Amino acid sequence: MPIKGLIGIGGVAKKSPYIMQMMADVMQMPIRIHQFEHTCALGAAMFAATAAGIYPNVEEAMAAMGGGFDVEYFPDKQKAALYQKRFKKYADLGRYIEQKDI
Repeated sequence: MPIKGLIGIGGVAKKSPYIMQMMADVMQMPIRIHQFEHTCALGAAMFAATAAGIYPNVEEAMAAMGGGFDVEYFPDKQKAALYQKRFKKYADLGRYIEQKDI
């Protein structure tokens, strides 16, 4: 299943734009930060409302109960290239260490 983007919820996602931008750069895909603090509880409520017959399907429950997103981070292609180079060095170091008797 292709992944088109990521959704950040609560904690670090809400409090650290630096980390979220870095994640978008590393993952090379957009990250949207959900505006609701208790997103997991909201999702459970949406499924419960659907199971109870209040909404005919989860998509309609989401449309009625969802709150949207506060901010969206888009990958910076230059930084993404830098992170790829650094990851390659990290992976090379890991392979080197695995070949040595320590």
